[in-house]
Amino acid sequence: DIKTSIEHMTKKLGDMQYAFVNVVPDVNRNRDAHSIDVVFNINETPRVYVERINVDGNVRTLDKVVRRQLELVEGDPFNRTLLSKSEQNIKDLGYFSKVDVKTLPGTTPDKTVVDVTVEEQSTGEVSLGAGFSTADGPLADFHIREKNFLGRGQDLGFAATIAGARTEFDVSFTEPYFLDRDLAAGFDLFHTTKDQQDQSSFDQSRTGGALRMGYPLSENLRQTWKYRVENNEITNIDSDASRYIQDQEGTRVTSAVSQRIDYSDLDSKIFPTDGVTAWVDTEFAGLGGDAEYVMGKLGGAYYYPVADGWVLSALGETGIVASYGSDVKINERFFLGGNNLRGFEKAGVGPRDIGTDDSLGGNQFYRGSVELMFPLGLPEDMGVAGHAFTDFGSLWGIDDASTTS
Repeated sequence: DIKTSIEHMTKKLGDMQYAFVNVVPDVNRNRDAHSIDVVFNINETPRVYVERINVDGNVRTLDKVVRRQLELVEGDPFNRTLLSKSEQNIKDLGYFSKVDVKTLPGTTPDKTVVDVTVEEQSTGEVSLGAGFSTADGPLADFHIREKNFLGRGQDLGFAATIAGARTEFDVSFTEPYFLDRDLAAGFDLFHTTKDQQDQSSFDQSRTGGALRMGYPLSENLRQTWKYRVENNEITNIDSDASRYIQDQEGTRVTSAVSQRIDYSDLDSKIFPTDGVTAWVDTEFAGLGGDAEYVMGKLGGAYYYPVADGWVLSALGETGIVASYGSDVKINERFFLGGNNLRGFEKAGVGPRDIGTDDSLGGNQFYRGSVELMFPLGLPEDMGVAGHAFTDFGSLWGIDDASTTS
């Protein structure tokens, strides 16, 4: 408790510009009264300003990529909390295996030097795999990604998946500091085909692209805008398929603008153990094209450290989609099951045709999860942990429900 108290005092004094404060406890035991007197001696030091910031160890990564993660700049009053946050920001980049941020005395007693030492790690990913998925059948997968393209912090990726029930090609690029501002800009190109015969008696093809831009509204709040245009085709409908499915056959163009607001005070973006994150998604389709709908989703997650290596988390999300023109089409509805509701088959939850048992999707949903992460006794650098969880949710509502269950 004394050690924790010293840490709290040092941090508080560090936020008040005392960078080199030294707190020493003087403990006097009173054996007869079974008590202890504790006096915390705090040495006097001048308020400190940041004289210089050094960045070392970045061989490939540009200096500015590291420096733009710092909450302090030369000339700022020293602040211990902002220094700790700067260190976490650099770790969250995922470019470095080690990050060490420390303070050194400056040229005068009221100045300090912030020394940032990093050790670079591979930021490129190449994966080539083959296997069998209960959702998609036999599959082959190729993925290549560079999270720190040319050392500029840019994210460039290409992914291809060929499976029995799905083929997918994706290209994405993100510039996290567009025009040297905290403005993430990028684009996506995609082509996907899905065999939905087992779930809904049709095949689906999607081809399109998107432009996106995100920026901070406050320290913990961020907004992202996206414009998406895609060609969506419903084909190869089974002759015995539901009337709802047969009515969906054909090609439609979707032109939609969406925005997302994210709140996060998580202790880490990569491996969160403490904090809250929440999001609001809205999308409006009808800027040209055939689709005319409005969609909204609201969700959040909470992480609580129960003990060292044990993290309890809870997640909840709900959404609704409604058309302001023709009915909401099947490719615009929500589907629940598989990855987003574990324990159920893909599209295994929600309205179905009574006669054909085809999954029809739904206009409204909610889902939730409670999960406990715990260590397995393996080396920490392996990144393997155990998870115990329970999921729950429901999906309902289509525009014509006369023959559904």
